[in-house]
Amino acid sequence: MPPLPVSCGSDVVDVDLDVSLSTPNTMVVQARLETAGTAAGEPHSLELALVIPRSKCCGERPRLGALLDATRAAVARATRAGTTPLALLPRRVVTLVAGRPHLIPLFD
Repeated sequence: MPPLPVSCGSDVVDVDLDVSLSTPNTMVVQARLETAGTAAGEPHSLELALVIPRSKCCGERPRLGALLDATRAAVARATRAGTTPLALLPRRVVTLVAGRPHLIPLFD
């Protein structure tokens, strides 16, 4: 799965993300947190909403730092809410670009 491309010489994500909600102050991008699996070894995933301030975007494209901050906050909300057992360790976060999955480089 390819990672999100970033513009050379800047930290702006170099693709148009699939935005699920757009307001003058924020944009929301849907993503999926994939975990290492359940106790039975089955993969598990949680839907995430990445809320990115418009002040940290260039037009419709967020800066990579803002996208990573929004991803960290969404993962923290999803894993600390008591709905995710500790056995489900976060593995990777995926978002869609033109309907195709791309990796958000949060976990190295």
